[in-house]
Amino acid sequence: MAWERLAHVELSSAGDTIDSGTITAKENLKVIIFVINSGAVRTGIRFNSDSGNNYAHRRQVNGGSDATNVNHNRIVADTDVDGSDYTVANIINKSDKEKLIRIERIHQSGSGASNTPEREEMVGKWVNTSDSITSIQAYNAESGDFGVGSYITVFGGSGDVVTDTTDDGSIFEESDTGKHYIWNATSNTWSEIA
Repeated sequence: MAWERLAHVELSSAGDTIDSGTITAKENLKVIIFVINSGAVRTGIRFNSDSGNNYAHRRQVNGGSDATNVNHNRIVADTDVDGSDYTVANIINKSDKEKLIRIERIHQSGSGASNTPEREEMVGKWVNTSDSITSIQAYNAESGDFGVGSYITVFGGSGDVVTDTTDDGSIFEESDTGKHYIWNATSNTWSEIA
């Protein structure tokens, strides 16, 4: 599958929401969120601006115990943090199915080499079974802001099968045997050249 960039939105002023804007519905989505904090932030993810209690997720920080949230108004992608963090989410986006999400996040956790970053792993879902995801919002639920330069990037890919095209008369050399083959586009076959 080839990924196509559907959206990239970067904040030019501090704020509490980074919105992808309308994107083309694709069966597979990859979302990258980079947050530069300005005070305490807690990044949540919403789809199609849905702020209802239509999300559930399970997460762990640094390999610790699982924590869960059900009937929630967003997928919480990190803990209350002071420092930059980088989030990658992979989403299956079938309109008639719940949207399943796998998230990995790295948080700066203090500057300098004496502070190790923390990691968070999460799975979640958006229970909507009548719409595809056509916009994604990173949402801050704490008192600080997403700082200037924070961004969201969305990539999409379809599950369609893509076949390579070969022109009639193309020649292929098998590297281990040295044999040569010619392509016949009418019969869709390779024939050995004597």
